Amino acid sequence: MGFHSIPAHRRGNRHFNRLRLGAPASLALTHQQRTCLIDDISRTGARLRVQQPVAERQSAILLFHELQLFSQVVWSRGLECGLHFDQPLDPEDMQGMLWIKENREVYDRICNHAHALDWSEGLGER
Repeated sequence: MGFHSIPAHRRGNRHFNRLRLGAPASLALTHQQRTCLIDDISRTGARLRVQQPVAERQSAILLFHELQLFSQVVWSRGLECGLHFDQPLDPEDMQGMLWIKENREVYDRICNHAHALDWSEGLGER
C-alpha cells in the first residue's frame, strides 16, 4: 500500500495535504520540553495540542520517535499551535506516519513494549 495524496480543500497558504495522526510526541523549546499530541501533520508542518500555551515565532524541535523536526511556531491559539518545519519531511517519513495511522493498535503495542523494556533496563523516560 503506497502513500497517496488526495486533494484537500485549500486554506491559507497550505500546499500539502495533512494526515490526521493523533499521536503523542514532545516539543523542545528554548528552555523546556513539553509533551504534546500531533493532531495532524504534512510534509511542511504540523498542528499540535499542548498542555500550556506556546508563544508564536519561537524556534522549536518536534521530537517523534527517531525524528527531530526543526521548526518555528507560526500560530498559537489556546492549547493548540501550528509548526512550520525548516525542511520538508521525506516521503518515507510521511509513509511511516501513514503506517501509524492505519496500524494504531500495533503502533501502541510497540510503544508500550519499548517503554516497558526501557523501564526494566533502568533507562526510565526517554
